[in-house]
Amino acid sequence: MKKNIIIVCCLSLMVSSLSGQTLKAFITAADNAFVTKDYYSALVYYSNALEFDSENIELQYQAAEASRLFNAYTPAEEKYQYVMDNDFDNEYPLSAFWLAEIKQKKGKYEEAKTLYQLYLSESEENKYFFEKAEKEIKACEWSADVVMNPDTSMTIAHLGDGINSPYSEFGALAINDEELLFSSLRYEKQDDIHNPKRTISKILRSEDKTTGEIIDDNINDGEIHIAHNTFSRDKKRMYYTECQYINTSDIRCDLYYRPINEDGTYGTKVKLPEFINADTHTSTQPNIGFNPQTEKEVLYFVSDRQGGAGKLDIWYSEIQDENTFAEPINLESINTYEDDITPFYHIPSEVLYFSSEGYQTMGGFDIFKTSKEDYLYTAPEHLPAHINSSYHDIYYTLDDTSEEAHFSSNREGSYFLESAQEACCYDIYRIDYEELFLNLDALTFDKRSTTELPGATVKLIDKKTGAIIGEIINDQTNNHPFELERDKDYIIIAEKENYSSDTIEFSTKKIYRSEDFIKKLFLETEMMELDVFTFDKLTNGSLAGSRVRLIDMETGEIVGEEIYNANSNDFKFNLIPCKEYKLIASKDGYDTVTQTFVADCNGGSMTKKLFLGRGASLYLPLTLYFDNDIPDIRSVKTFTEKTYTNTYNPYIVRKEEFKTNYSSPLNGELKNVASQKVDDFFEFDVRGGYGQLNKFLEQLVVELNGGQQITLSIKGYASPRATSKYNKALSKRRIHSLKNELVKYQGGILANYIVKSQLKIEELPFGEDLAPSGISDKIPDRRNSVYSVEASRERRIEITGIKYQ
Repeated sequence: MKKNIIIVCCLSLMVSSLSGQTLKAFITAADNAFVTKDYYSALVYYSNALEFDSENIELQYQAAEASRLFNAYTPAEEKYQYVMDNDFDNEYPLSAFWLAEIKQKKGKYEEAKTLYQLYLSESEENKYFFEKAEKEIKACEWSADVVMNPDTSMTIAHLGDGINSPYSEFGALAINDEELLFSSLRYEKQDDIHNPKRTISKILRSEDKTTGEIIDDNINDGEIHIAHNTFSRDKKRMYYTECQYINTSDIRCDLYYRPINEDGTYGTKVKLPEFINADTHTSTQPNIGFNPQTEKEVLYFVSDRQGGAGKLDIWYSEIQDENTFAEPINLESINTYEDDITPFYHIPSEVLYFSSEGYQTMGGFDIFKTSKEDYLYTAPEHLPAHINSSYHDIYYTLDDTSEEAHFSSNREGSYFLESAQEACCYDIYRIDYEELFLNLDALTFDKRSTTELPGATVKLIDKKTGAIIGEIINDQTNNHPFELERDKDYIIIAEKENYSSDTIEFSTKKIYRSEDFIKKLFLETEMMELDVFTFDKLTNGSLAGSRVRLIDMETGEIVGEEIYNANSNDFKFNLIPCKEYKLIASKDGYDTVTQTFVADCNGGSMTKKLFLGRGASLYLPLTLYFDNDIPDIRSVKTFTEKTYTNTYNPYIVRKEEFKTNYSSPLNGELKNVASQKVDDFFEFDVRGGYGQLNKFLEQLVVELNGGQQITLSIKGYASPRATSKYNKALSKRRIHSLKNELVKYQGGILANYIVKSQLKIEELPFGEDLAPSGISDKIPDRRNSVYSVEASRERRIEITGIKYQ
């Protein structure tokens, strides 16, 4: 059974005396208290035991655990640190994680981040803790920024000792300007067999928000927890929880309501149906909201029942009539695998507030808000600092005017149940929101001339609902003033006849002071449409997969963005009448095509057809071969003065020498086969590659002249006859010979493109690294290590790819 983790902050207030007892007796008492989740008693007993043996690392760790679970952050921090400093055998691998969590809850984000990283580096990859540590590292980085941007348009005040006590106070709900209802865990359970007696909660009323007294004794049963009150919209019914202990500290809750009589007294309690309450789970923290689509009240509550996303989840049940409740539905769009609790639906703004540990938080429970969009709740939004802190912040409620809110927190400044341990408890805080004056002036301009544009219509739209908040037509000037609300997303739309509209989205969220906003909207005269089609020049067939750019000849800038169409040959652009443009079409394996034209001054539409021929990439991959140890025999340089042509010509004339030396040891048909094999290699591979190179370079020039940005990927190889280091340098020289070939091609026609970085080379020298293991590397075995086709094929470079930018 899962306990209600919020209503019970700390249960045991004293521990029975073990004066004069042994170390073993203290440890036994501490262990028994820990098992029953009486963490305060466990902490005291472990502390007593440590007075006997302060260097006992196991006792230090158990005391740290009890401190953490009792929300005693200061002793937890000290004891986990002791364990980390002395755990030389890494017997307590989670100590770094828990110390990081404590540091995070105290707002020490840099220290916490370092400790989470330490845990990740040393952990055994427990999936839950490993993923949570990664999540919390990001949360620490984010929290440090959040703290630097607090909401300065509000003040937060602790309600003082008339409302708060050293125990937990929570669930504050403003009834009107003065009256406040809340729950308090300050009362002893009178029939309790435990020594000392455990505490229970009751609902209190404050008529001036400075002192509190118990409401109707008929409601506040002296032996069970009574808490979490909420009211129907007509104030004729109060919903609340009754909770009972199921062991030393865990509790289970059910939901009830009481009718409110005309004289303000409360009627007989009614337990909600079994499909909402059940012995197998807890149902708690009710809140009454409203569904504007169905115009029905909605009961939000928290439960650990099956079917949830994780631990405690938020559920809801629509109230069909006074006595009929729909089956509960999990609010799965916002629930997480951690605890999601304390829902509060603000009916005037249709916003749901709740607290969670499952989202990115500042350390503990943080308060979030969400609202419906298309019938689903949107991604929750984190409330700013200082509403949220590194401590637990829960039970946020907001009055109908949105000017005053309350919440509970155990942050610094809250009263301690045990001041020596700085532990426990939740206190109630009030938020007073300052009234903000937010004004917008939407200015309209002609986009082409950038001059002021009177006569436009400007609409201000609520982005969430789509409703038009205001609409202004100004025939005299380009000003359109609006008053805005805080914490809203807006859309501004400007329209004018014969002009295209302009739209701006902006938000008043995270605006914490009064401010005047200026937003400029630019409307453009209606443009004409250009339809571009690409075709294969050889076949006249449609050519899909092309890229088309439209260039403004006056500015030289691309109009809009380059368009890529993988599925068809149709490209659409907008033109300004009478303007001069240039079209550039390209496709891998095709020549780049350009066409210059002037847009029709009469408007309407235009069509252009572009025919693309085959390009340089058609010849790739391209392989070029080298003689043994060429270029620059026995050199250790990584560059050469030779071009590939300089190496090719001497190599190709050695064909007969290679044939003879490779086939001479053989006889008969084997000799003929070996000779033909070498002949085929020289004619088809060596000579064929050189011929293909020249065709490739011809197309490369065409594409570069057309404005293409090109990068060539060149790989270099070597046979394994020399050392690996030498062969790496040799493969670099071979690549460099091709670079020289490019520079000197046709009198240097490509050199200028290389200098301007329009043509780039990506070098990948592999040496012998990728040579098959069967290639001979024996120096004396020249037949196989020099003259064989297998070895010859390894002495090569490859142009493997061409990238267009």
